Amino acid sequence: MTARGRTRIASVLLSALALASGCGSAGLDVRYPEDRVNQSVLASAPPRRVEVGPVDDRRMDTRRIGIKPKNGGDIVTRRPVVDIVREALVVELGRNGHSVLSEGRDVVLAAAVEEFRLDEVESYGSTHCVGRVVLALSIVDGRTGETLLTKRYVGIKRRDVDKASEDSWRETMDVALARVMHDLATDPELARALASVRSAGRS
Repeated sequence: MTARGRTRIASVLLSALALASGCGSAGLDVRYPEDRVNQSVLASAPPRRVEVGPVDDRRMDTRRIGIKPKNGGDIVTRRPVVDIVREALVVELGRNGHSVLSEGRDVVLAAAVEEFRLDEVESYGSTHCVGRVVLALSIVDGRTGETLLTKRYVGIKRRDVDKASEDSWRETMDVALARVMHDLATDPELARALASVRSAGRS
């Protein structure tokens, strides 16, 4: 057998092993349900121009969000976790009347993902899924650089299913993400911090 033939066979075997371990999966398409986002306490602050910087990933294990209990394979998301969270923040701010931009900003929102995890426990013929999202947030005055608020927000979803599947995992994480955004959007302290910043459009 030629060297080229051996290389091709090795490549096929590696691909098969990746698929068997779950590494070949596209991952969970976790998304924030934009069509179900309503205005909340966050809308009580006057419209502000908000810069949302790149989200930091502070998770202990950034390779995956969970482990499949049956085969030990990785549970991963289709898109990077930091992109999922940043998109959710942009949607929440927009739906509550604030503009997300980088020039002429009034305020800078700095966020970090501390947890974005799915745990699964099988017992008594059913499976218990727990999704947990923890987000650290800082609000900084865009002109002075003063930190106005630093706070953590938590979203948890628990559910029992007859049989675990990628759909049940995704739905669990969708709700956990929605709950952390709801925690954020209904926070009076966050609304007051945004309201306290003078708009760049005012003289």
